[in-house]
Amino acid sequence: NTTDGDLFWQGNNFGQGGNGYNGRGTFTAGAWHRVIAAYDEAANPPVVTKYVDGVKQDDWTANQGLDADRRALKPTAILFGDGDQDERREMFVNSIQIRSGKLSDAECFVLGSPTAAGIPRVIPQSNVTGQWDFEFGDLGASIGSNLAYFDPAFDGTDGTADDKTAFGTASSFGLPALPGGDAAVLRVPGTLDRRIGYVMTHRIAPNGGGSRVNQYTLIFDVYVATSGAGAASLLQVDSLNNTTDGDLFWQGNNFGQGGGGYNGRGTFTAGAWHRVAAAYDEAANPPVVVKYVDGIKQDDWTANQGLDADRRALKPTAILFGDGDQDERREMFVSSVQIRSGRLSDSELYLLGTPTAAGIPVVVPTSTVTGQWDFEFGDLGASIGSSLAYFDPAFDGPAGTADDKTAFGTASSFGLPALPAGDVKVLRVPGTLDRRIGYVMTHRIAPNGGGTRVNQFTLVFDILVATGGPGAASLLQVDSLNNTTDGDLFWQGNNFGQGGGGYNGTGAFTPGEWHRVVAAYDEAANPPVVTKFVDGIKQDDWTANQGLDADRRALKPTAILFGDGDQDERREMWLKGIQIRAGKLSDAQMTALGTPTGGPIPLVLAAAEPPARPTLQIVRNGGSLTISWSATATFVLESKSALSDATWTPVAGVANNSVTITAPAGAAFYRLRF
Repeated sequence: NTTDGDLFWQGNNFGQGGNGYNGRGTFTAGAWHRVIAAYDEAANPPVVTKYVDGVKQDDWTANQGLDADRRALKPTAILFGDGDQDERREMFVNSIQIRSGKLSDAECFVLGSPTAAGIPRVIPQSNVTGQWDFEFGDLGASIGSNLAYFDPAFDGTDGTADDKTAFGTASSFGLPALPGGDAAVLRVPGTLDRRIGYVMTHRIAPNGGGSRVNQYTLIFDVYVATSGAGAASLLQVDSLNNTTDGDLFWQGNNFGQGGGGYNGRGTFTAGAWHRVAAAYDEAANPPVVVKYVDGIKQDDWTANQGLDADRRALKPTAILFGDGDQDERREMFVSSVQIRSGRLSDSELYLLGTPTAAGIPVVVPTSTVTGQWDFEFGDLGASIGSSLAYFDPAFDGPAGTADDKTAFGTASSFGLPALPAGDVKVLRVPGTLDRRIGYVMTHRIAPNGGGTRVNQFTLVFDILVATGGPGAASLLQVDSLNNTTDGDLFWQGNNFGQGGGGYNGTGAFTPGEWHRVVAAYDEAANPPVVTKFVDGIKQDDWTANQGLDADRRALKPTAILFGDGDQDERREMWLKGIQIRAGKLSDAQMTALGTPTGGPIPLVLAAAEPPARPTLQIVRNGGSLTISWSATATFVLESKSALSDATWTPVAGVANNSVTITAPAGAAFYRLRF
């Protein structure tokens, strides 16, 4: 400690040397702060990223370098040391932490401000690589790289444009407040001029197997003005000099681009705040952009998509609100913009919900839900996943020939009792004894449990069964995808199930009343089981006639809701919601689901869904291998000899989260499954 220190507080910022103190001035004296310096002297360029209380200060690149004397650590370092004895101030420290590796901007953001509990050791993970919240009245980043004016000489702070980009609050522009307060906003001019736009360096590496970024999610908290051009660009990816048409547009209360690109619910209305998300996966089969507005699914947009597609896949930069042919622009106000590596799932997009003054969440709750249908729009459209489809639309569809067809309305319009949420939207299932009635469910769950079918899943209904009709009524057909055999899950006599030993229960599934009914399948368990709940009350662990890949239990890629192929077990029913999940929910989670409220079936349950990731350890001792793992939950150990093999096989002899086996002669792969 005979030389000058190497990291300093100074004038409400921190750093060292020329250009080392750039920041927001938020490291104020006389207050507690959480201060982060995340070093990567091996990056190109070498950098120290600085945060104070979750607010990005700077990417500090001056005087950095590999093994740099004043940046790279030796085996020890001296906290608060200053060898030339001229730069010290009394300080008080609640917690100090050092980590191997450079935290991402998203992790620094999530760490936020200090608490008495100290600095968290585990940080929620996020794939956000860029976020802009305009809190400081400029294009600075909350996460990632600052935005830049596409043409600063025209639209920048000192530009020549008569109508330029501006910053303020919602109220200063005469806009309605967002929930949570009067948010800072960016005003995007509506001038039909290609020189307007903001260059976004997204920091996502090429992905999806192409040379560009094919998998990403872009989210806006945005307000579109009520007048102007009939379409307005949100994004330009094709032309980095902005000389071609934009590539993502608001148009007529929907958004997208090109033929088939504007399908939606019409909920992206002008004159209101919305949270708009476009989740791109150009590497999927088929390539797709999933579109949500305010947590409402708009469409799986598959037209004109493809790997490295010019108008979809990202180059290293893109231009927000850029339109090169200068005809599709409208004044907009933006509270927050976020970009993420990878495509968010439908359930994550749903959970993003509506905009708030706090900005777009960096960490989004996860859920195992792959399909949900709430019938809010009077059709078979999905809230999450794939839309349902009429099994025989020529008979039961809107233009079908049936005398008594599927119908949509409200509980009161059908003379049904209300739910706590009020007069909810419902689907009416006809009770006609006809195999042509049913709804094809594409559940989007990959085969699991070690079989070739979906052996682990949970199906939830918010349902009311009519008081008159046959003594049994089908809820599900999984065996026959052309619906020519008997159904596979039935309501019967105030219980539900199928076959001998399948209807054990408390008799709580009564007709004429709303119920939340849950069937949680695990055909890979020992013994295989379907656990049944009604209104949060356990009915039975149904073990009769179960088994891996069982014809009447395990799912093929689709199933038929309310299908009964032998046409004798049907009853009129009404549905408020249906949900399907990958994996079997625990009893505690099904208890937490409780009774129907009239709102959507919960996606995230108080009892955690996937457990914390365990640590898997393999130790070799001569000809033996001992495989063990940390006990964060009950896991199944599985193996296979080649990654190309279709199935994983459970490993025998596991006890107390450990097993010792003879080392295989060739390669072997092991995994833990929850």
